[in-house]
Amino acid sequence: MINFIKYSNHFFDELEVFEDISRGHSYKAYLRQAVIEFLERETKNTAFGVYRSFFDSYRITLEGKSNPFIDLLDVLLSYEERASTLIDKQRDHYVHSVNVFILGLCFYSQNANFRAAFDAVNLDKSNYPFSYDTKHEEFFYRWGIASLFHDVGYPVEIIGKQISKFMDFATEVGSNTKVKSHLEFDNFEEVNAIAEVLPKQAFIKSYYEKYPSCVYVDLLKPIDLLAHKLHLSLGIDLKTIKTALDRFIEVMAKSGFIDHGFYSAIIVLRWYGFLIQSCNYKPEYFFNPILDSASAILLHNYYKNVLLKPPFSRGPLSPREHPIAYLLILCDELQEWNRTAYGILDKKRNLAEEASVLITKNRLEMTYIDKDTALPEQFSTDKEATLSKLLDMDALFSDGFSIHCETRSTLAAIPGVIHQDNAIVPRQLLGNLEKLAIAIHDLYNQRQLERNPDQPLAYPDFSDLPDTLKYSNLRQARGIAKKLELMGWEIRPEGSEGEVITEIPEDIVETLAVFEHDEWMEERLGYGWIFGEIKDTEKKISPYLVPYDELNEEVKNLDRDTIRNIPALLGKIGLAAYVKKKDGSSPESSPINARRLPESYKD
Repeated sequence: MINFIKYSNHFFDELEVFEDISRGHSYKAYLRQAVIEFLERETKNTAFGVYRSFFDSYRITLEGKSNPFIDLLDVLLSYEERASTLIDKQRDHYVHSVNVFILGLCFYSQNANFRAAFDAVNLDKSNYPFSYDTKHEEFFYRWGIASLFHDVGYPVEIIGKQISKFMDFATEVGSNTKVKSHLEFDNFEEVNAIAEVLPKQAFIKSYYEKYPSCVYVDLLKPIDLLAHKLHLSLGIDLKTIKTALDRFIEVMAKSGFIDHGFYSAIIVLRWYGFLIQSCNYKPEYFFNPILDSASAILLHNYYKNVLLKPPFSRGPLSPREHPIAYLLILCDELQEWNRTAYGILDKKRNLAEEASVLITKNRLEMTYIDKDTALPEQFSTDKEATLSKLLDMDALFSDGFSIHCETRSTLAAIPGVIHQDNAIVPRQLLGNLEKLAIAIHDLYNQRQLERNPDQPLAYPDFSDLPDTLKYSNLRQARGIAKKLELMGWEIRPEGSEGEVITEIPEDIVETLAVFEHDEWMEERLGYGWIFGEIKDTEKKISPYLVPYDELNEEVKNLDRDTIRNIPALLGKIGLAAYVKKKDGSSPESSPINARRLPESYKD
């Protein structure tokens, strides 16, 4: 994965994040480190870190509410792991989407032809004056939404496959005829509708005035919005594409398949449409970047299944027509490694364990690597043919592209993944978490000076920390609420009514310190750390990966400090710990709530 890390770092070196520049945050550091840790160890846990870092950095949600996009991704993971084992063909889409996201960053970073295509279509200020002025951020925002959400509608497809599989089984006795089944909606118009929070004419006015053809569509219906976007981007007759999309559910039912991209696109438009109105954001923030990303999500399957066929009969998609859709189709087709098999037949297939990629301005080479057995001979040929059919590959790679398969019998076995709690719970606001992370660093320095007054601090200020340690502090901040919950406490704004916890008793400190260390070890092992007598951060070796009782007192005090510091940390950002109400309820306005895993600052 060396090139992936190299290319990703190059992208983040060039990226500018508006919130960092204008408000002094460190969002790019968190995003970069989440990506690097994922590439070093591709698990559900590290994938979740990427999702969370992106959707917390570009958060659109109501005050005091959970981040709905992270909740939605929890549902996707839950369905894939629990509901897809009874069907024939089903592979991971949770880790897959993060790999697609990162692969897209690599293409953008390394291929100037794609950057030129994106800039020509999306950075014309006369067309859309509200695009990010920060370097590469407009692409990053649109691409993040499109890639990380492109499979979020997959549970619908899983349900459809389960119905078909079960009916095949239930009717096979005494019959050779397959029974066709399909999903049907009594009121699909309720699905195909964006809630009207603002007066409709106020929300749609700017888009309506810019494109007179909007008179033929309803701008609060996702299908109509998608039809209009494809009309503008691809030059397709508006009436024809709108009719095709309106009838697509019937077509899917008749043909016996479900296009999850269709549902993913509708979900994205419904949710963002509601939230942007509710937060009173400029309507252009919805109709330009979000609609662009949602239409790319639609096209990642729809282009192949519908637009290449009559009555459209389109040829390969050009990056100058729809850059984000082009990139999503390319990366989705190429991402064929480390995809856990859930389906019965897929579990028997040979799948690539990892991949290497070479991307230049004019050339693409993709190599899939399996530990023991190479992929089928036709795999490379079929993949190249599929890409050539779907995309104008010459537009980006004038020197051509190639797909290879290799066997590497010496590969080490892939370690097991961390088991993650899939319960949907409210998520912390990134702004509060970052304040906590800074406070954690300051208190850590204070304790170090108290114990070792003659020893200079390695990192006096939070801004001095490398990205890895900034991210470690952020993860520790996310664990505070979980620790309090274990004791029947909760976080509320300072000055709230109730019994406040100003100091944590020493017996509870010791109990939570043991819990903290166990959770820290689980997190470290999950991110590829190993035990060794001599600490080596670069090689991820730690002498502290032992049970709490085997630690020396100095190291135990690091865990204890993590617990003792909680009241002071919360006080620094206007919060406090309180005994939970007897009914167990927690105020909706609590800015922080539970989410595992807690971490300790041992770096």
